[in-house]
Amino acid sequence: MFAVSHRQPRTPGGQPPRRARRGVALVFVMVFVIAMAALAVSSIFMSSGTTLYAKSYDRERDLRYAAEVALAIGRTRITKSPGLLVLPPGVDYRQIMTNERLLGADNAPVPDVVVNVYIGLTGSSSGQNGRFASIIAQAVDTAKRASFVRRLELTQESFAKYAYWSDRESNSGRTIFFNNGDQLWGPVWSNDQISIGSGGATFNSDVGTAMGIDGQQFGTFRVAPKVNQKRITLPATDALSVLSSYAALGGLTVDARDGPSATETQVLDRIEFVAFDMDNSGDSTGVDEGFYRLYQGNVGTERAVRGDWVGNRDGDGYPVGIPTASAVEFCGDFHWMPMPNGTVEQRFYPASVHSQAWFSNQINQALISRNQLVPPQYKNRPAYVNAEVSFGSLAGGLDSILSRPGARCYLAGDPHLVAIDRGDAKGNPLPPYGAAQVQIGGDESTFTPVGRYGRWIAPAVPLPQAVLNRRPADGRYLYAIGHAWNPNGKGVIYADANIGISGVVNGLVTLYTPGSIVILDDIRYANDPVLGVCHDILGLISGMDVVVADNALNTPVPLEPTAASNFGFRSMDDSPGVFIHAVSMSLGTSFRVENWWNGPRAGLVCNGVNGGRGCLDLSGGLIQVARGAVGSDLRTGFTKVYTYDRCAVRNPPPYFPTTGRFIDNRYLELDPVGFNPGTYFRTLIPNTP
Repeated sequence: MFAVSHRQPRTPGGQPPRRARRGVALVFVMVFVIAMAALAVSSIFMSSGTTLYAKSYDRERDLRYAAEVALAIGRTRITKSPGLLVLPPGVDYRQIMTNERLLGADNAPVPDVVVNVYIGLTGSSSGQNGRFASIIAQAVDTAKRASFVRRLELTQESFAKYAYWSDRESNSGRTIFFNNGDQLWGPVWSNDQISIGSGGATFNSDVGTAMGIDGQQFGTFRVAPKVNQKRITLPATDALSVLSSYAALGGLTVDARDGPSATETQVLDRIEFVAFDMDNSGDSTGVDEGFYRLYQGNVGTERAVRGDWVGNRDGDGYPVGIPTASAVEFCGDFHWMPMPNGTVEQRFYPASVHSQAWFSNQINQALISRNQLVPPQYKNRPAYVNAEVSFGSLAGGLDSILSRPGARCYLAGDPHLVAIDRGDAKGNPLPPYGAAQVQIGGDESTFTPVGRYGRWIAPAVPLPQAVLNRRPADGRYLYAIGHAWNPNGKGVIYADANIGISGVVNGLVTLYTPGSIVILDDIRYANDPVLGVCHDILGLISGMDVVVADNALNTPVPLEPTAASNFGFRSMDDSPGVFIHAVSMSLGTSFRVENWWNGPRAGLVCNGVNGGRGCLDLSGGLIQVARGAVGSDLRTGFTKVYTYDRCAVRNPPPYFPTTGRFIDNRYLELDPVGFNPGTYFRTLIPNTP
């Protein structure tokens, strides 16, 4: 039989046919389609998010741009019309733009954006002193009601920035010239025509004038000068009345006796600035180590309060005759004296007591004890040997006393004058003092609260015990400048009439009086401004003039005739010439020197030149109606040595008058959520008492 055979069919190539795969391709196709769809959807979402983000960023940029443009508009309007900031009582701000549209760079309105601008006087939360204003701009998206809020804080430009400022460049009908190689460091401004002489002048900073410059070819300008500028007006006296309120807050008001219209010769009150080592660091340059004392002379004692030299002068300004020792009681010399503890120290004795028996006894005792008590290093020094030769020379005239090494003059009330302050003209003790408290030499510790010529005035509220412990002699009579010891103080002192000043300033102070400020002795900073440490600053504002006194401390006094000249002259201060560290503003006329045309012509040497009263070393600025004279071509008065204190720009005196021109202080970005202008302005407390 034949069996049935089954064979696989073959393909033409000889291979068996493949078995069919059901649905595999379809699955792959579906997966691919879904993946591509997901990518497409993701791409669409990403593209949409990017578009939305770009639109949001563009919108924020538009709002920021609108807010900054609105701030610039507000600043321009305030500059042109400062009166916009004068608001009725109880009103915190003024709205000067309401839902206004702005133009873009293409001169077309920025779509869907409007701005509101608010202005008002504010304080500075950064602790700065001065006058501040704030401009707040709110840019609103009208479509989505989103907003962007920016604040620009402005500060008024301080007059303290100027090294030299004048309202007019003439005085007594004479045109004032910058000439003879004058060097001016710091900004210069005048509302008048500036004149430069053929001798030339160099201006090392900005120069501006409301008019023009005569002789400009003779000037060297480090910065191109600006002419025909808008005038800057000095502050009116009534605009400064607020300073008395600031002074009252800190208990720094002086009730002076000579009226504001009195001349500089009428001074019964003086402020002596005092810096001392409170933190026991070895110096008096630290924070909150600044104070002052207030001395009030008795009626009729102006000569002693001012430290005036009583000698007469002839028509040429030379002294006529030497005053007697009794006539110039506040001048004298130092002597080594034995102390109760077995040592010797130098003490000051006024000239008028040299003829009294008790002084003779002390001097003789000192001479007897000299070899046993004087430290060896002093025994052979010429200054000591010449000082203690014999008592006979001491009993002579004033000239012999003032010729001695260390001879000095002091202002009435100074602790060195104890021998005349606690006794009468004959040396008899005045109550409550006994002879032992009068018949002594003076030093810094022999403080006399009530003396023959006047008294030191204690503040209404004594300083903390920590200060009194450090200054047991005069602590009860100190007024604190810094906030540590005077938390209510604003750094402002107000005197209602003429006031004399001297001493060492530590801190930030502005002194204002409607009368004259008379500089009776050196006025220095505890931290030398030459070192660039912006710690101390003094602003002097006078409704009349700021005057350097012609007294025994600032002007060299005459001695007996010498072979070389009719008279010899000698400085009776601790340093020749006068040092002034301050920014001075004279609203009456000028900063000037009393009797500048008079006095010695060959007194002291300044910068190698034998002149009159020596160097007038001023570091700061001069703001005045017209330039005042300090010396003459005949070498009377002082030789100017002026430097610019750059700290006055960065750290001006407290509440020093401003020019009316606002400058940018800082920008702030505010949270737009729930922004309310009234609420916000009330949080910016202005600097008002």
